[in-house]
Amino acid sequence: MMQYQQDHIHLTTQDVDEWVQFYVEAFGAKVVGTMEAFGTKMVNLDMGGAPLRISNSTGVEKGLSQERGEAVLPEEGYHHLGLRVDDIDQCIADLARRGVEVEVRVAQARPGLRYGFVKCPGNVRIELVEQSD
Repeated sequence: MMQYQQDHIHLTTQDVDEWVQFYVEAFGAKVVGTMEAFGTKMVNLDMGGAPLRISNSTGVEKGLSQERGEAVLPEEGYHHLGLRVDDIDQCIADLARRGVEVEVRVAQARPGLRYGFVKCPGNVRIELVEQSD
């Protein structure tokens, strides 16, 4: 069976700065990284050892926007759990064989970072992440 490792918990909002400030002030979270590119603002936090990511968009919305030909924004709040895997192609194929719905096929976020999304019962999303850098 494939080995999984927690990568991040992802929250989405159109007011990233306000949410980051809330988690920093309320829970003592520490900002450990930020990225802003192509209209996406993403902030990574360490919340007592739990990796938390807050952004205004994800790969799901990017894929759906391309598919539909119109901008798709995420719902505000919990978006998905990110799990790191060694071989994302094998992982996605294995999950699909098991009947898991593949929501976003494997894509390249940047050099050294590939991802895909699956849907679980209760509309829970899991992002699978393969990092080679």
